[in-house]
Amino acid sequence: MLWRKTLLLTTVVVALLALAALYLPEHGEKEVKDGALTVVQSFLRATYARDYRAAYRFLSSADQRVRDETGYIQAQGAFSGFTLEVASKLAEFMELSVIDRSGDNQRQMVKVAYSVPSPQDLSPMVFGWDSEKLNSLSPPERKQLLDTLAARKKDGALITLSGQETFELVREDKVWKVFKNWAAGTKIRLTTTLPDNSDIDVRLSHKEIITTGDEPFQINIQIANRGNQTVVMTMGHVVEPLEAADEMEMIECGLSRPMTLEPGREQEFSMAYLVSEITRKSIREFTVTYAFEINK
Repeated sequence: MLWRKTLLLTTVVVALLALAALYLPEHGEKEVKDGALTVVQSFLRATYARDYRAAYRFLSSADQRVRDETGYIQAQGAFSGFTLEVASKLAEFMELSVIDRSGDNQRQMVKVAYSVPSPQDLSPMVFGWDSEKLNSLSPPERKQLLDTLAARKKDGALITLSGQETFELVREDKVWKVFKNWAAGTKIRLTTTLPDNSDIDVRLSHKEIITTGDEPFQINIQIANRGNQTVVMTMGHVVEPLEAADEMEMIECGLSRPMTLEPGREQEFSMAYLVSEITRKSIREFTVTYAFEINK
């Protein structure tokens, strides 16, 4: 739900790792051998690890008809190589519990609570999640990093983030799938603009979001100063079409004030929004541009 800081949610956690136990609050540490809950856990782990190729396999056929695999992966900003291996290792440490569950053997609603290692806290150890640097590590360096993460987990030294998310699942050919109902959603494209000849690098956690319900969605923005001078920046939102701006509520803005970024430093900020039901029904697609300016 969360590469990075997590808010109410929208996104986390790996797939096709060993299907670890799910824990029902009323039964303590009781392993649940249940296909629907296993799919929820696997999908959450896949999205947390930004293994979107794996996550896509857990989506319903109805959703896959709306977004193909390639488009889905590119829009999310997937990890690959050793970066994915590190994220997947952290995803193994996720703890999950069921809050509520209803439905029948064809369709179910499952609400879960989860706790995951904080990617932001680990950022200095993993080069600010710079895939190029992580993927260039030698085999001994990779082993040392993975061993360090495992040791932190064993010692209880990992800072964690908590969240909740509700999933709708449908049964297809005796297999449970996550149903996002993208066909009824509003597509939000995300872009950035920067001053010419800027030494600032901006990366978004998502390039595209499809929102379908009343839960907020979160965007994380990673900003790096590649220059040799301190930079003070401000950011504004440009929403097109304009009428969509009036119906998009900002719940959290990590860049509401000017930010100072020292040379060679990286920072991550979270933005959270809620799109009104009126907008979702009347506007099926709009664009949000994060416009950055450097203060002189």
